Amino acid sequence: MNMIMKWIYPSLLPLAVALAAFAVTGCSKSDDHSGHSDQYTCPMKEHSDVVSDKPGNCPKCGMKLVEKK
Repeated sequence: MNMIMKWIYPSLLPLAVALAAFAVTGCSKSDDHSGHSDQYTCPMKEHSDVVSDKPGNCPKCGMKLVEKK
């Protein structure tokens, strides 16, 4: 029992601390967007069919794409 107390328990302490830290911070869902990625579209009504998953310019008119709500 003395060997366990002297070597094994202190070795498990860093593992327990790391596991607790992951449980507190690693499972945070504050940036969760309900599984939907942001979509960007042309602000011109005529080009509403232009949709992208990243910002950029409309390929039809060159206007800056805006985030779709």
